[in-house]
Amino acid sequence: MNFLRKICCVTAPVLLLLSACSADEPRFDYPEPEPTDKIWHPMLFFNYWQGEQLKQAISSTHLAQWTRFKAVADAKVRRDPPAYRDDAGEQLWQRDVGNTVAALAVAGYLTGDKSYFEAAERWALASCAYPTWGMDDSADGAEYGLPYGHQLLGLAMLYDYGQESLSEATLMTLRQTLTARVERQYAAYKTLDKAYIQNHTWINTCGMLAAALVLRNDTAKAQGWIDFTQQVLEKSSRLLSPDGASQEGPGYWQYGMEFLMMAFDLSRGVGNDFYKNSTWWDNTAAYAMYMTLPADRCTSDNSIIDWADAPRYSWYGPEHLYRRLAGLKHNALAQYCAGKAVRYDVSSSWLNLIWYDTSVSSVLLPTTPTFRHFENMGLVASRTDWDGDESVVVFRCGSPLGTFAEQQPEGSYVSGDMGHIHPDANHFVIYANGEYILRNNGYVKRVTKYHNTLLVNDLGQWGEVRTWFTPWPLTPVRDPKIAEAVSADGIDRITGDASAAYLDGAGVKKFVRKLVWIKEQGVVIVCDDVELAASGRIELRFFPEQKPVQSSDAVIGASTARNSIRIENLTPARSALTLGTQFVEERSSTSGENRPLVTVTATASSLRQVTAVSWAALPAPAPVVTYDEQSGTVSVNGKTYTL
Repeated sequence: MNFLRKICCVTAPVLLLLSACSADEPRFDYPEPEPTDKIWHPMLFFNYWQGEQLKQAISSTHLAQWTRFKAVADAKVRRDPPAYRDDAGEQLWQRDVGNTVAALAVAGYLTGDKSYFEAAERWALASCAYPTWGMDDSADGAEYGLPYGHQLLGLAMLYDYGQESLSEATLMTLRQTLTARVERQYAAYKTLDKAYIQNHTWINTCGMLAAALVLRNDTAKAQGWIDFTQQVLEKSSRLLSPDGASQEGPGYWQYGMEFLMMAFDLSRGVGNDFYKNSTWWDNTAAYAMYMTLPADRCTSDNSIIDWADAPRYSWYGPEHLYRRLAGLKHNALAQYCAGKAVRYDVSSSWLNLIWYDTSVSSVLLPTTPTFRHFENMGLVASRTDWDGDESVVVFRCGSPLGTFAEQQPEGSYVSGDMGHIHPDANHFVIYANGEYILRNNGYVKRVTKYHNTLLVNDLGQWGEVRTWFTPWPLTPVRDPKIAEAVSADGIDRITGDASAAYLDGAGVKKFVRKLVWIKEQGVVIVCDDVELAASGRIELRFFPEQKPVQSSDAVIGASTARNSIRIENLTPARSALTLGTQFVEERSSTSGENRPLVTVTATASSLRQVTAVSWAALPAPAPVVTYDEQSGTVSVNGKTYTL
């Protein structure tokens, strides 16, 4: 083995987080190589000395992470890459090809087992032979598809880690493919009106950067590509939401964050620490945590609140994401969340091996707040406790990209940043006893009618002109906002003002919603104050998870697998409570399904409405709520509460 080929140059990333390391100032007991312009391998994510430490760590401090990852890698060895299919669009099926090559390359390097490299080579050569990587059959050679980021990263890692294990013919094919594809990706992105806080940009920039780094010995163009990625990432780093919340929802947070953190880590190898540019990194672990279901209820197919364009399951991780955030800020709570994620994180990513910092403790303190207001994004997430089977309420009423975005210079953001936002001001969800009481409808067409909020004359909010939140640019005078968010003595009070958020034709002068969550009772009181310019049809919508039945003009209830649920109109003289269905369309097609819908309606120029949503774990009945309008109080189980 050529020892010198395995020494990393001084500018390579220093990212392996072992017990002796600090995330901000890593410390390793190894000699520094002499400065050189030559690029030695390995150099992506770890160098030779760090790689040697990691090879030992996987049999000691990192054994648990290695055992899970090895099972994933072994399963990939037994699979064959998919044959190319000439389907239209992004060809997203190719993302798994890039992910597989990366995982097998890591397993091969750490073990020296040729079977991993042989499998990685098989998948990589298939990728190299694909005539397109999605959306690249264009005359100007401009590509935007996500498969670029995944496959550039995977091929770059194999090229980096496989220098001593692959044939020269394979290495040449990798070099040629990486060079050609980065060139096409660069041609696309250098003129693209880039969305700097959107997952597509982060994913493809990460792939471009990794490929450019390993190609520095092979093409003079590589430095220009590196410089370009640094410009993109520097701008992204300064535009992140300071409260740590993602406008794309927790699913895309996971997807984008994996690649953004990899790109930031690789950037440290060329002298740039982009983590220092935003308070996002102080808060975003909390965003992930508060948007996660109770720990004991999380499964591989149901673990996150499906707000915005999120599914209910974790796409990427989240164990390794928490590991990196734990090491980055010595965040014991993030480390705790990583440990809890182990049982439902089926990805068992190779990143757990390099992002696990054993010096960071794992602690959930009894004083950990149950209530969190992400003020920039207009998002409140609350729960009864952290015992693993708690109840959760999430409420959204904020400007599309957050107020921070509106304070930045014109041109900082583009319409592409809006790709996964819904017109959902004053929308909320409730989760209790292992199931949703009121649901979000998930990754569906972005229209107001699919949310637990208000329609007027069948018209919804600004932004739903089509299935992509529009128009552009942002219109701050239309912004909804959270006017109150407090939690005290077991009662949460959240007030959202969406008065300006509606389409002009709706004629909405006022729409203020106040939630009062009485935690000890399992009751949410919804107080809606609506005022119109003229009399019209006011419709408040609530989507229960399970199909209920209407027992009276004022009460709709359900008995589910775990809960007794009651939705009651507490001001029946003013409005009608009705049970029906809503056909909910999938995002990209007209297919969909009918889902239960409860509406409170009135034809009037104004409505002051009070609705109660209550639940109890079976076999107990849901609490009955009575309302005294004169005193502004509700009574539940003999106790009185002020609204």
